[in-house]
Amino acid sequence: MKHAHVIGAGITGVTTAYYLAQAGYSVTVYDEREYPAMATSYANGGQLSASNAETWNSWRNVGKGVKWLAKSDAPLKINPAPSLHKYGWFMQFLRAIPQRDANTIKTCEMALQAHDLYKAIADHTGVEFDRVEKGILHVYTDPKELENARQTNLLYTRAGLERWEVTAEEVRGIEPALDNPDIIGGFYNTQDYTGDIHKFTVGLMNWLTETAQCPSSDLKSKIYKTS
Repeated sequence: MKHAHVIGAGITGVTTAYYLAQAGYSVTVYDEREYPAMATSYANGGQLSASNAETWNSWRNVGKGVKWLAKSDAPLKINPAPSLHKYGWFMQFLRAIPQRDANTIKTCEMALQAHDLYKAIADHTGVEFDRVEKGILHVYTDPKELENARQTNLLYTRAGLERWEVTAEEVRGIEPALDNPDIIGGFYNTQDYTGDIHKFTVGLMNWLTETAQCPSSDLKSKIYKTS
């Protein structure tokens, strides 16, 4: 039997181990922490949201970033202190702007594929991760932001996401708690869903080590082994 070694017991490492095991490999997963999913996969937001696939690379966002430099409550803070790595990254960001549409479409396509793959793994293994399939609603109070959403939605449609524009009244019908009178409209889809990434990763790791193909006796402290 072929053997594979996977570094990291987060969502990427554990799902990689799953697919390798399904392909007939014996797999050992290494992690510096005692348990799986104790770093980035511990408290991730948990959205499987193709409707957030728009890439940040745009002159519109560059303009926002410059304005935010002077705002103490900016949603994104950038430290302008000199750094070769940082300014090199800025240049890469700017060079990617012409590919914004193509990259957004591709990112959305991958997100939709991830939707199906997570569900397939959960259905196969019985892993419970608080999956809630109610879609995602985006709301807007700025006409310019709403118009940008319309243009971005054209890219999402090309990627295969079924997402449609809703009026302010429809927004409140979908979510009555949104009683802000400034809301002018939104976009809604029912393909996106949410789940607990920590529960998913831990549950999948437990499944890998507890099933006949991955004996629990092979579970070591900080080393998770399938066979």
